[in-house]
Amino acid sequence: MEKREELAQAMHENQQTGESVNLQISLQEEVEKLKTALEEEKRRVSEKEQLISEYLNDLKRVKADFDNFRKREMLYRQQFVKTANRDLILKILPIIDDLEKALFEGQKNEVDVTFLQGVELIYRKFLSILEKEGVRPVETKGQKFDPKYHEAIATVSLPDHEDFVIVEEVRKGYLYHDEVLRPAQVKVNRISQEKMA
Repeated sequence: MEKREELAQAMHENQQTGESVNLQISLQEEVEKLKTALEEEKRRVSEKEQLISEYLNDLKRVKADFDNFRKREMLYRQQFVKTANRDLILKILPIIDDLEKALFEGQKNEVDVTFLQGVELIYRKFLSILEKEGVRPVETKGQKFDPKYHEAIATVSLPDHEDFVIVEEVRKGYLYHDEVLRPAQVKVNRISQEKMA
């Protein structure tokens, strides 16, 4: 009877050992499956992160391109307005010249004071509007001749003035935002012939 019990006990232990081995094998297979699934998920996450990074870089590039486009477009519009204003102002300058001549001739010929005041008021309004748009006269009085800002239409020889000094302004010149809109027409003093060459 003891043998039977020992045998039953051994069989029972073998059965448990077999079950334990089967359980261990099953657990190892399950662990391997989970490891494989985990590696697959890590790979997918890595691919998604790489894709997200590419999309983010593309978005940043598109945003930068759009910002640059917007800045270029704004500069283009400003330049267009400036050019359009410049063209209009150039058309108005002869009217300013005529008003200056009318004032000069009116004072010289003693025209009605009220009429002259009205012409001067119109003239000052024109100058005020031009000034608000960035137009200002070119300085000539007592200045040295500068071909960038002045156009010499005549020379005179006055010994009491320095060489190349502007002695008379024939027509006003104007700057538009520090750019020469129209050079001033002037008479320039030239004493020495050596400096003329």
